Formats: sequence, C-alpha cells, structure tokens
Amino acid sequence: MSPSYRPPRWSLAGTALSLVLGLAACAGPRAEPPERPAPQIEVSQETLRGRGSRPGQEGPDPVWSVSVNRLVDQLAQIGQLIVVPDERELRAVDRSTGQDRWRHPFPTSYQYAVTDGLIVASASNGGPLEVLDAVTGATRWRAEDTQDVIVQQQVVYNKECVGTGQSAKCVVIARDVRDGRQLWKLAADRFARVTDVALGARMPYAPPTGRYVAVRLSASAPTYTAVATTTGKAGAGRLPSRAWYGFVAGDLLVTTDNDPPRGDRQCTVSIDTVNAATGARGWSGEVFSGRNEDGECVKRLTNHQSGLVLIGAGTRLVAVSATGRPQLVDLRNGKAEWEGATSGVPIDGDDRSVLVRRNADEGELELLDMTTGASRWTAPDPGLSGGSASWRSTVTGRFVAVSAATGGRPFVIVYDVPTGRQLGRYPGWLAGAGDDWVAVSHPGGSDGITLDLHTF
Repeated sequence: MSPSYRPPRWSLAGTALSLVLGLAACAGPRAEPPERPAPQIEVSQETLRGRGSRPGQEGPDPVWSVSVNRLVDQLAQIGQLIVVPDERELRAVDRSTGQDRWRHPFPTSYQYAVTDGLIVASASNGGPLEVLDAVTGATRWRAEDTQDVIVQQQVVYNKECVGTGQSAKCVVIARDVRDGRQLWKLAADRFARVTDVALGARMPYAPPTGRYVAVRLSASAPTYTAVATTTGKAGAGRLPSRAWYGFVAGDLLVTTDNDPPRGDRQCTVSIDTVNAATGARGWSGEVFSGRNEDGECVKRLTNHQSGLVLIGAGTRLVAVSATGRPQLVDLRNGKAEWEGATSGVPIDGDDRSVLVRRNADEGELELLDMTTGASRWTAPDPGLSGGSASWRSTVTGRFVAVSAATGGRPFVIVYDVPTGRQLGRYPGWLAGAGDDWVAVSHPGGSDGITLDLHTF
C-alpha cells in the first residue's frame, strides 16, 4: 500500500500547484491565503501589451500576458508552443505572441505530461486518458477508466480495475505512447502501482524510458520488481517495498527508507540496490537528508514542491553527507564523486546544476556544478520560506527561479545561471520556466488570473 503521507507525484503536484498557482485568484493580503473556488469566466485569447511595469516589478516587462481561470500545473514548452494547463481546459499558445493555437476541454480535473511532441492528459482521480498531438491538439488515441497513470517518454502505464474493495480485479497495462498499442498486461490488485519516481525528472516533462521499470503488483507481497518496459517480463531484480521510494536508475533497482532509525540524529536515508536484470546484490548504504532551520530532519532529498522527487542523473544521486554538506553519490558503489566545500541542503537542480540552501527552508542560496561540485555563485537569503505551501523553484540551463508568499506579498526572483546576477523580481507566483523564459501568474482583478511570460 502506498504510504499515506506520500501520494503519487501527480496527485501531490496537482495539490501543491492548486495552492500555489490558484491562490493568485484571491485578493486577501495574507502570506498563505486560503484557496477558494475559481471564478467562472470566459478565458480571453487576447494578448495584452503596453501595460507597463507593475508595482514592485524589477526586470523586463512581459512579452505577452493572457487571462486564465486557474493553473493546475506548471507550464511546459514543446517547440514553439507553450502548454498552459488551465482549469478544465488544456491550451497551447504561441511562444512568441501568446496567441492561442488550440484548446482542448476536459470534463474533470486532470494532470498532464509532455513527451516527444505529444501530450498525455488523464483524469486526476481516475477516468479517461487522452494523448494529444502537441501541434494541433488533435487526439491521437484514448483509453477509458484508467487509474494511476504514469508516463515515460515512450511508454504510458496505468491500472484498470473491475469491481471495488477487496473483490476488485485489476491489471497493470503498458502502452506505446505514440499509438496506444498495448505492450503488455500484468494481473494485479487494487494497491498495485508503477513507480512514479525517476532520478532527476521534473514534471510535467516525462522521464526517459529505460530498460526496466519498478512495479509493485500486490499489497500481500509488497515487493518492487524490475519489469522490462517493452515486454512486461520480470527481471530477477526484486527488493522489499520500503516506506519511501522504489525506482530504477540505469541498470539498478533501488529502494530507500528516508525515516531515520529510532535515536538517529543524522537524518539518515537508507538505500538498497540490486541489478535489475540479474538480481545481483549491489551497494547498500546511507546518505543523509539535511535539516530545516528548526533542526528537524527534512527526510526528502529535494524540496517536494520543486517538481522533482530526487536530484541527479543516471545512477548519480544528490544528497547530504554525514558532515552536512551536499554530495553526489554513485549508486553503483556508494562512492561520493564530490562533496561541497560548505554545509547546505540541496533543494533543486537539473543535470548540470544543483541549487543548495543553508537550511532546507531558510538561508542563502548557492549554485553548484553538478559534475564537479564547484560553487558557481552564492546569493543572499531571498527571504522566502521553503516551508511555505506557495514555495516553488526550478533550475534550467539558463535560469534559477524561486517564489513564495512572504509578508502577504508573493513574488518571483529570477537568477542567471552562469553569474548569479538577479535578472528580475516580479510580484506573483512562479508558473513555469524554460531555457529563455519565465512565467509568472498574479491576480487579474475580479476576473481571475493573469499569466505573464518574461524573456531575458
């Protein structure tokens, strides 16, 4: 059974982003304003220009602005299109002008992922799944009555059940993302799940498809099994399902337990690995998770509202060392490829950079090189609590952006990756970022939310 405190990532992301991005529709001055139902408005296609700088803005004016009801996830880019996940309606707008290219309605709340020119959208709490052509918005294929949809770049996984409760009969199905062709089907129970964890993957971008995927088929036999992605054939790699994560990294099946043992004061995270294909025992050992300002162990190895579950790439995992410094550990042998020069807690990153904070929720920022651990730059404490429900961060090849509500005023700070120079500070919430753009949402008067796209 999935741990009660850690719902599937899409569910968690949808909940967090409804708080983060949907809060912009509220006009109250509190740091953490309560969410309220989104106003029912006609979403405008009009590109709003010439508005000038808003009070408190520092940096370039938006290239374009559009009105939305409520954002249910972060924006994403596919070619020259920006995907805007509006409430009950997925939209694609032109990257340069903000003009609508297509809209696709959904009858219920949904989540989405993008991969190879396609968009996979599915009902948040079970229901239809649709795969759309990103250029036209046309439906490529559709499946009904799906649950627990997980997307990789080449494969879509979901669970389908007949009946309810203990008598439910379920299967886990894998389909080719391009045409919906069924690749395999495995009998399962209602607690079955395909792992939603991938090292270094940031939703809504689907992670790469490896040779194996970690699958748990039954609550009565709580074991992660390495299953071949194209055939459904089980490899010899199996590990007991522990309290936290099970995933595949390269040729390894990996599980973690992020809850420190009783009496442990080091914030220990225990890791086990086996070879996914052969089942040969791999490295087992410990890394550490770091602390909040109040000394409490954060347990997670990245900020849970960053869109990442784990920072790293391949078989390399970013964590904290026993001395309280960020480190890069190779899961094949447990060796640290580097350890940071100063103490800090990794909170975000990509395959080139690691964003570190003095504590997980407070303190100055530092950007490290992923390959060497060398410091690229430091920045003063942005004054934004990482524990805020409105906290959001992202790291791209060119930008670091962070946002939260503080003192009743939400704002987004954008930094230059090579230099650390502050490029902009904008009232509002971080709604997404790409290699040359950052999107900010903010209240749009009584009519809903305004979404601004800034380029640098």
